[in-house]
Order: sequence, then C-alpha cells, then structure tokens
Amino acid sequence: MSLMNSPPTNPSKPFDSPYVREHASSETLQALDQLSQLPKPVIDLKSFPPRSVAAVLILLHLVPGTGDLAVTLTTRSQHLSSHPGDTALPGGRVDLTDETVVATALREANEEIGLPIEVMSQYGYLGTLDPFLSRNLLVVYPVLYFYLQSPEELLSNLKANEDEVSEIFHLPLKDILEASPQDDDSSGSKLLYTSRDLKWIHGTTYRWHSFSSSSLPSPLTGLTADIIVSLVTFAYRTPNPGFGPVKAPRQEDWKTFIDWALAGEAGKEGDQHSIIRKTRPTV
Repeated sequence: MSLMNSPPTNPSKPFDSPYVREHASSETLQALDQLSQLPKPVIDLKSFPPRSVAAVLILLHLVPGTGDLAVTLTTRSQHLSSHPGDTALPGGRVDLTDETVVATALREANEEIGLPIEVMSQYGYLGTLDPFLSRNLLVVYPVLYFYLQSPEELLSNLKANEDEVSEIFHLPLKDILEASPQDDDSSGSKLLYTSRDLKWIHGTTYRWHSFSSSSLPSPLTGLTADIIVSLVTFAYRTPNPGFGPVKAPRQEDWKTFIDWALAGEAGKEGDQHSIIRKTRPTV
C-alpha cells in the first residue's frame, strides 16, 4: 500500500508539536482541539456512481506573528474549462487508484500546489467534514490537515501548477467570522460579505455566500465559501456569525441535496443552480 493510501495516524492530539505549543494562541489551541473531534470516517467509495465523488484538502497552518489559524486557498487557472478564476481548495475527483478520500485530497494538493507529502509526520490529520454538493453535482469530502511546523517553511515549498492554479494564497480563518455586510461602510473589516438566495434542486432555496477584499486575488464564493464557513463556525463554536445567517429560510441540509442529486433529481423544473453536463452521443 502506498503512503498516500495508508490510513492516517490518529494521535490523541494530532495538532501537537513543540512549534505549535510555543507559537499558537490559546484561541487557536481551543479551535484545533475542537477540530480534532471531527470524524475520521472510512468511506465506501464503491457505493457511489463512477466519477461522482471528489475530495478537497483544507490545509491549515499558523499565521506568523499572531498564532492564529489560516487556510491555504488557490485561484483556479483561467485556462480551465470549469470555474476559471474562482477561489478553490486544492482537490479533485477520486481516481480509480485512490483508496480513500484522504488519498485523493493529498494527491491533488501535491499536483496542484506542490504540497510535499513524502513525510506525513509534519502534518496532523484532524478529520473529514461531512460531504457537500457542488453545482456540477459532485459529492465533495473536505479533508482537514494541520501543518505542525513553521509556516514559513511550508509556504516556501509550495509551487502552483500553472496549468491548474494561477495563485496560492492564505486566509486567516477569523477574517471570515469578522466579515461585515458590504453595505456596512463603518465596520473596518478585512472582508466584505454578500449573499443571495438561489433556487436549487426541486426549487428549494440555497444561500450563496461571497467574501471579497482588495487584498484577495479572487473572492471566496460558492462551494468553497460553504466549506470554509462550515469549518470556521464549527472550529470557533460560532453557529451564528456576525455577517448573518448561514442558511436561507427552509434551506435543506447537505445530505438531502446529495440524496436528490444521486437519485437523478437535479436539473429539473425550478432548479436554477445545477450545472448538468450532457455527454455527447456515441456514433
């Protein structure tokens, strides 16, 4: 079994290291302790239809000087046919050679941003979030790792694969919690927040989030925003962030959206959000 397909180790505190103990803030340590309670599921990939599952890597590290938590994000290349120029987490579809979603997330991060994965002892595996559904109806598992050493060392080793990624950047998680509505000019927040409610599967409502700033190479929107908001509200135990309600009134949970999509119920009347890619007929 290859390194990337090996089950991750689960020490009692997967975020513990001398560097972290010295440099992490008390708030960060509490957030990491909360995140380490996430499940470490064994997902039966064979139970899903072919090419319907993807994984993304949520790579956290300390912010130099503050000891706060930051997440590694990318801006997708303009050459890509799907979501060019969008902010994304490193990731992609599960390959036939991937035994786990963890393997997928690490492989894709290695391909997209050059993440070193030969020595996994420099990372702590915190767990896997419950799956989300993308607009193009992929079931997406976010896999969460924390870099245990100096962030300067990590950042110096990352390199964008220009075919897929135009930029790598890092966002402090607390900036999400402290984001202000775009019409609040007096807030002084680093991020401005907007949202709109869209009709998705069966005409049910879905809240689309956007966080923007002149300092970001691309705004944080859509599925990536959904994942980061879920991460942040769980990590800091803040189910009602200051920017406003996370869900639209009567919005269904992600499991329901996924069940509907796998049952072939997306793209019908009332669905204004799904992207249905029709396959060309064979001759």
